[in-house]
Amino acid sequence: MCGIFSVISKTEHPLDLSRCLRSLSKLSWRGPDLSTHLLWGNNVFLGQSILSITGNIRSDQGDHLHSTSGRFYLGFNGEIYNYKSLENCWLTQKLERNEQRTDSEVLVNLHETMSSSEIPPLLDGMYGYVILDTQNKTITICRDPQGEKSLYIYEDTDHIIISSEISPILSFNPSISIEPQSLKDYFCTRHMMLFERTVYSGIKQLPPGQIQSLGLHSLKWEKPAQQTMADWIMPDKMDFNETRTVEDLLDELEAIMEKCVIEMIPKRPFATVVSGGIDSSLVSSFLLKHGNPQLCVAINHLGKDQISNDLLGFEAALSRKVDVIDVDLAAYSAEIERCQKACGGPLFSHSFIGQSIQSAYVRSKGNRVLFGGEGADELFGGYACYLSNRSINSRFCPSPYTNYKPELSFVEDNSTLIQTELEEAWQLSLHAYKHLQDPEEQAGQAMMYCDLAYQLPSVGMRGADLMSMMWSVETRSVFLRKLIVQFALNLPIRFKSNTCEKNPLLQSKHLLKKLFLRHFPSELLVQKQGFSGFPNESAIYLGNLKDYSVLDVLGISYNELQKKNIFRDTEWKLINIEHFFRHSWKL
Repeated sequence: MCGIFSVISKTEHPLDLSRCLRSLSKLSWRGPDLSTHLLWGNNVFLGQSILSITGNIRSDQGDHLHSTSGRFYLGFNGEIYNYKSLENCWLTQKLERNEQRTDSEVLVNLHETMSSSEIPPLLDGMYGYVILDTQNKTITICRDPQGEKSLYIYEDTDHIIISSEISPILSFNPSISIEPQSLKDYFCTRHMMLFERTVYSGIKQLPPGQIQSLGLHSLKWEKPAQQTMADWIMPDKMDFNETRTVEDLLDELEAIMEKCVIEMIPKRPFATVVSGGIDSSLVSSFLLKHGNPQLCVAINHLGKDQISNDLLGFEAALSRKVDVIDVDLAAYSAEIERCQKACGGPLFSHSFIGQSIQSAYVRSKGNRVLFGGEGADELFGGYACYLSNRSINSRFCPSPYTNYKPELSFVEDNSTLIQTELEEAWQLSLHAYKHLQDPEEQAGQAMMYCDLAYQLPSVGMRGADLMSMMWSVETRSVFLRKLIVQFALNLPIRFKSNTCEKNPLLQSKHLLKKLFLRHFPSELLVQKQGFSGFPNESAIYLGNLKDYSVLDVLGISYNELQKKNIFRDTEWKLINIEHFFRHSWKL
């Protein structure tokens, strides 16, 4: 896992190398093992910080990021889990056999054998990368289709910047300002979900699965290709799965998960989350069967977590002790500022704080990799909303996670863009399952896909990445492996969200819970608990609501707030932004 920071000058003036290096240093937590850079032609800076996971950092100072001919240079963040098979298939004539080969070396040399648009469909992993082609004088950037890794892009009259995080961009150009409308749009969705936008003017995010190429002479962007997870939906496969038994599908899912877990076990010390939920517990059972996690860990927000408060049953089933980290209001609140600085803005979800505290503990015990259960709810139907409200006639996705629901009125507001983005996301999700004849099943499948393709990359995966990497820990999610995503996308809805199931505990996430019961006793299957923590309670450190600067900045009337019953979600958003204004952003 690494951090990328690249700058392209749009003027005749050479880049200021010291300025570039200072900004690159903001990613040191993403790559404490090595920082390397290339200044090409005085107008292209390609910088990277490296956290070594798949190979050993040799004394090459980044030479493994160059292709064998020297034509291509790579900036890479992520893991390519199938890199060995790609090497065997495509690079036998290019690379000498080497047991220390890394996924970065394989990726950069694949560009010697095929075009940049042909490579991403071959990759199985999580990635964001930048490729400099010194012959064609182009920069190509790419992001994984499931959106686990991010690439941010900023452009002004003098520079184009590409970065794994926002903070190096702000370091390079401190004059970048907040975009107030993006904060107002935050009050229209469940979590902060801005699609390509960020809270800063001019900083945008590359959409998942998209490839863009920049001509270094023309300085114009082109989009040669894009892959989405909808490309993995296969009507014939869905029809076949409709005829299969639960046991048959369970056998296939178990085999796929075992294969993926075995491929993902790192050579470095690693930890696994055992929160008492279905997803992380299943992953942990496979990891303990095929590997040796140094640590099993869980977060317990004191007085708020009913499940992780008592994990004795899971410890017995796994034959491993679980380190439970107790978090109170003071510890939770004290962590907000650090998390917001890593996000470069308000928190996308209040769950980020527990993720940060957990990652800090994992790193303190010497681990570099942390396995979690991200993506399982969206893929396998884990949310209660998927059991109802299946209407294809809705303007927006019926799921509360990708629905449009404005909560406040502002003096000046134009929510047209967020409405358009949400509406288009819903229509694209419905189109992904257009082959289904039953409108209720089409809507149900589309709801899950909409949350998977838009909410998860914008919120869930940002927390998994940012909150772990600021402690130099790499998060790995087994459920977002290509084979598992493909399997889940082609499951009939009754195997995900089963409204006919008599046992209410087995209605949501139906097939995954059946697999859980193969590994754990039934008494450990309990009602799903949402994210806890102390988000609203942290307001105790902010004083009176009428003194919040967020009210003036966004044009919110305190008197109007007093007249209406504010939902807890709305209250948290005000608190979240106010924490950001007080501690992380100078107005």
